[in-house]
Amino acid sequence: MYGAILGDIIGCPYEFDANNYKAKDFPLFSDRSEFTDDSIMTCAVAEALLDWEEEEQAARGPRATDAILLRSQEGTDCAERLRSHLIRSMQKYGRAYPFGGYGLNFSVWLHSEDPQPYGSFGNGSAMRVSPAAWLYQDDLAKMRRIAIETAIVTHDHKEGLKGADATACAIFMALHGSTKDEIRAFTEQQFAYDLSKTCDEIRPSYHHVESCQETVPQAITAFLEGEDFEDCIRTAVSLGGDSDTLAAITGSIAEAFYGVPEALKEEARARLSEDLLAVVDREQARLAENMTARATNPALRSKWENALHPNKNVQEKLEGNKGIEEALRGFAVGKGSPESQLALRNAILGRVNQKAEGLVMVPGLKASGEDRFSLLTMRTPDGKTWQPVCTNTEAAEKLQMPEGAGRILMPLGMLIPRVLGAKEVEGILFLTGQMQVAIVRENLQRIMASAPKKKINLRIIRGDITKLKADAIVNAANESLLGGGGVDGAIHRAAGPQLLKACRMLGGCRTGEAKITAGFKLPARYIIHTVGPIYSGSPEDARLLASCYQKSLALAREKGLHSIVFPNISTGVYGYPKKEAAQIAVRSVLDWLVKNSDYEIQVAFCCYDEENLAIYREIAGTPAGETK
Repeated sequence: MYGAILGDIIGCPYEFDANNYKAKDFPLFSDRSEFTDDSIMTCAVAEALLDWEEEEQAARGPRATDAILLRSQEGTDCAERLRSHLIRSMQKYGRAYPFGGYGLNFSVWLHSEDPQPYGSFGNGSAMRVSPAAWLYQDDLAKMRRIAIETAIVTHDHKEGLKGADATACAIFMALHGSTKDEIRAFTEQQFAYDLSKTCDEIRPSYHHVESCQETVPQAITAFLEGEDFEDCIRTAVSLGGDSDTLAAITGSIAEAFYGVPEALKEEARARLSEDLLAVVDREQARLAENMTARATNPALRSKWENALHPNKNVQEKLEGNKGIEEALRGFAVGKGSPESQLALRNAILGRVNQKAEGLVMVPGLKASGEDRFSLLTMRTPDGKTWQPVCTNTEAAEKLQMPEGAGRILMPLGMLIPRVLGAKEVEGILFLTGQMQVAIVRENLQRIMASAPKKKINLRIIRGDITKLKADAIVNAANESLLGGGGVDGAIHRAAGPQLLKACRMLGGCRTGEAKITAGFKLPARYIIHTVGPIYSGSPEDARLLASCYQKSLALAREKGLHSIVFPNISTGVYGYPKKEAAQIAVRSVLDWLVKNSDYEIQVAFCCYDEENLAIYREIAGTPAGETK
């Protein structure tokens, strides 16, 4: 929500034609910079969504809010309850701040005993919608339905609904890593907004107007032209018109794309009232919970990663399994003849070597003591237990799953050994959508016996990273690369002054990226410098932290290095929760190692204290005897 709130606060002094400043060199904050209806209603929507979700889940279970997508009485009732929360919260905060700068019709609505939508196509529906995109990041269809609901309680004109929908979709796409060109194309195609004019073309004749159709396209254009968060806000304000709302819409998208600098967050917090600040903190806490859940639950993580195209990416990855399906059909028709067994072995082994994947079921909710990466099995009528694997999305859609379960893609090269290690499982039950074929343990063993052997070399060690001999150690640096505290300071001191000189030549490093220098006086040949995120609870934190590990490994491979040691990135003064950071670290490294199985490299996590050591051992499943 910071993006919308900052846009409102920064744009406030320049609202209305008489106050418009059509350039970007204005003071970012002044004694006239204060929150208005944009911030008030954004917080009201956030509170309503949080209250509604908690009430639904308490009464009807963890997936209760999914009912809003159903074309049934259940879905209608779910939507009505959401609207009740929105009306209650919006009237509560609107009445608490009567001089927030509301339009006349909205002011009447705020004080009505029977508030009804009034056909509005004003830009208020777009200015307040951002919490919907942030709180429902794993399901585009659900998010869009909720975004529409946040508008329809007042703005039920098709342009008012479209403005909220378009803004929410732009935020959603930015959160999932879409490029600006992709956001532009989607907005033009889906909503028929004309984004062809540049801000320089818009600015001279643009004036104060409060409709969605004459605000949302301009706000999105300002985001598309901005170079960072602050520049997006300045660009929006420089257009003139309803500058606070324009900048609130732009800022909400820019926050998802760029993040918000901490200094600007503090400026916003200093200007918010205690009750609005409490809503912001509550939303941030929920976002942190959701991010932690995705980091520890493979089903949730997979759903989030495929939220923009829930079936497209999966279908593309499974496309190559047609050879296995043909071999399975031949195996079934040939009743397991030696020829059909050989054909099946070659098909599966070929896909294993290509790092092919299958769809498997995983628990949606982690029970106490349950393996966080456990797979769901099936019991056939004869009482035997099998591991079901869907070779395509058609088969997955036909598969009946337990309540709360999800599906993830798993490489066959990882899945088959896992099945062989589960003694209670008879083998794999391949599901193609047209047939199911069981491959028993003995056949799986013969297949894997022909596969190339490669052990993932991952160690957890305790010690001082500056004293370790390796091709490369990783430095948890700051963006300047010029030294700091913790691991960063220790590495600079141990490497000597030449390291500082070398780092000055690199021109800094962005968060989530990596750069390399010589090791100088260290036992390690090289130092890979990566900048971890300062923990804020934002979903972006996890993406950036994972990028630190994967970019460092990619740089090691590029330089031909075959051993690398990581510290516990971002868990010191940057404040990343240690367990959450370790889960991201281990998962990111394992994912990279699986995808780069053709490259030999030894990876170690060096823990400075016993607490991190215990956390990493637990997450990686490394016995104490494998640490030093």
